[in-house]
Amino acid sequence: MSRSQNPVTGPMSGSYGNITTLRYAGKNFIRAKPFEPNDPKTPKQLLHREKFSMLADIYTAFGGITDTGFLQLKKGMTGYNMFISTNLKLAFDKTSKVPVIDYSRLLVSKGAIPRVSVLESSVGAEGITIRYEPNIGLPKVSDTDELTAFAWLKNMKLLIEKQTRGNEETGTLVLNCPDLNVEDVVCCYLFARSADGKMSSNSIYVQV
Repeated sequence: MSRSQNPVTGPMSGSYGNITTLRYAGKNFIRAKPFEPNDPKTPKQLLHREKFSMLADIYTAFGGITDTGFLQLKKGMTGYNMFISTNLKLAFDKTSKVPVIDYSRLLVSKGAIPRVSVLESSVGAEGITIRYEPNIGLPKVSDTDELTAFAWLKNMKLLIEKQTRGNEETGTLVLNCPDLNVEDVVCCYLFARSADGKMSSNSIYVQV
């Protein structure tokens, strides 16, 4: 972008060919677009774009809940950026010739707190029941940590439940959805976040 301060031109606005002009803050500005945009479409690049698009759709479907799991961000990055960049490397089935998301490899949270230990999970009359071990005593683990469990269903509905980790020998967390069937569940995850909202754990895929 170049600035034009030629008194002959006066105020400038509008477009001509690949040139766009505008007036801002008392100055003329000129922007030029390339006549032939560089948009290579090699098989590798098309594959990358498809993977990116699939993860962006997943992020949207999860309703932004992953933003509460990606807290320790690199400079200039958002929770969305971290979710995409992390899972581009991890979440795809490496044995498939076309992009297929392996939900058991997908991370919806990433951080330094140790992962929550899931002892068992089941689908019943109440919904999804997850029994976990609080792991009190491990570094960076606190009984005040907030646990977040969520499941994504085939009908696009999200089940979300949050509760304090606690300090009992075992804990139970229930995602309420009466008469839920196992085949209705696409994926389910559990992760921890510190009470001050500054740290999180890597998520764990909950097999239901």
